[in-house]
Amino acid sequence: MAQVTAVLAADDRISAIWLSGSLARGVGDTWSDVDLVAQVNEADRAACLADYGQGGAALPALVHAQQLHERILAATTVDWERFDISFLTPTELAFMDGGALKHLAGDSASTPPAQPPSADTRAPRRIAALITEFLRILGLLPVALGREEWLGAQQGYDLLRKMLIELMIEENGVAPAARGGAKRLNLNLTEHQRNMLEALVPPPARRETLIAANLELARLFLGRARPLADRLEAPWPQAFEQATRRYLQRCLDLEI
Repeated sequence: MAQVTAVLAADDRISAIWLSGSLARGVGDTWSDVDLVAQVNEADRAACLADYGQGGAALPALVHAQQLHERILAATTVDWERFDISFLTPTELAFMDGGALKHLAGDSASTPPAQPPSADTRAPRRIAALITEFLRILGLLPVALGREEWLGAQQGYDLLRKMLIELMIEENGVAPAARGGAKRLNLNLTEHQRNMLEALVPPPARRETLIAANLELARLFLGRARPLADRLEAPWPQAFEQATRRYLQRCLDLEI
């Protein structure tokens, strides 16, 4: 990080640099990548992305670099150290939470102010969409089994398990912006939740085991989803749920 920061600080196009992400929040570890924010003018951003994406003698040797969202450079060194540089304009920085940034170099006065936590008003909408999608994927199980698409049924199980994880994180009130990415699930789940999820065994590609595994997931998910939806006042897809239950009962003799 020190080497990359020094290179950025010597660039006249960059007026300030901050550390962000898990390391700035004090929850990083040996496996964390380095997230940097560099303040630039809009006119210089494209050139900065191109220049640093090509590496250079002063930077660690890169084996991979790609641009994300036309403002972020994601890079991997020959030693498989990872760092992201977000090239942001002063206007974009003004919308960031300064409390999540650690100043490293340049104009510290341009650090945006810390923002108080705001209510997560989108949670009910996310929960409603998650429940509906779970029912839709669950309802496709007879299609996969009817066609003897065992691999497709296994993929459906994986999707349902991922949605159960998402539901548990929502139970804990962790907003998407605070989750730290797909590689930091432990921070977002309780020990009880992790034990429950880790005990789930991916089903072999056989009809009976696929049905049993989907039934287990459906019981876990729906049993937790209804209380959460009630607590957040999220709408419940009653008609869709009932239709899905009838369909599974008719096709697979499966009663949740």
